[in-house]
Amino acid sequence: MAVDDTAAVAVRAKAPALLVSLHDVSPLTVDDCVQAVSLLRELGVGAADLTVFAIPHHDGVTTIDAHPRTVEFLRGLADAGACLAMHGLTHRMPGRAFSPAGIIRAHVFARGQGELYKSDEADAQRRLDEGATLMRRAGLDDATRAFVPPAWQLSPAAREVVERSGFEFYEVFGGIVDCAGRRRAGLRARRLIGWGSLNAVEAAATAIWASAQSLRPVTDTRLAIHPADMRRPGQVRAVRRVLQRLLPRMRPMSYRAFLQA
Repeated sequence: MAVDDTAAVAVRAKAPALLVSLHDVSPLTVDDCVQAVSLLRELGVGAADLTVFAIPHHDGVTTIDAHPRTVEFLRGLADAGACLAMHGLTHRMPGRAFSPAGIIRAHVFARGQGELYKSDEADAQRRLDEGATLMRRAGLDDATRAFVPPAWQLSPAAREVVERSGFEFYEVFGGIVDCAGRRRAGLRARRLIGWGSLNAVEAAATAIWASAQSLRPVTDTRLAIHPADMRRPGQVRAVRRVLQRLLPRMRPMSYRAFLQA
């Protein structure tokens, strides 16, 4: 290795962490997720540097254990070193929120996808238990070690259930909670870059925002990619542009590796 290369490796080893996550992996999205992983690999983010959020029963349509292709995809990533996390049960919030804050959080921001936003203790526990059962039935036990609520939304009761469930970590909009050291460390990797791709206006606005965030001085950052991002060529270009800016200055890591470091 040349001297310049050695110096570059040393600098990158001390660089802030880039925590790339692939959301919403399920039988309903697996084709787009395969495309996302291929794009990330092309740009230099391997499976061992990736955190993958799997939905056990997406929209109540097909359970993950009943779809061999999705199971094979997730097992392959886990075997290659990816960190898996359970991502709710169905990803769909039952009912509606009617308060001004609830309308903004649950229906404007989360688009009805904040599954645990309104959950009481019993409902939250049931969803965690059913999700874990499906993951274990699929042979994806690793995914039961961590939890990310859909749309990063947790009711106070649901958060209490998650905190006592023995997960290594969970994530909220403001950052990652290290369950072993949360009182010492607080929220980790508070900066978040992501895209929305449900319509053309949202796609354009979030691409501009993500691009602007990528030009800021670097710090530990979560970068969230959704399957829908792969369905819009402009959004694929936006993801590529942001990663090409950040990877030379940052160190890609999975959530688990980041917390253990």
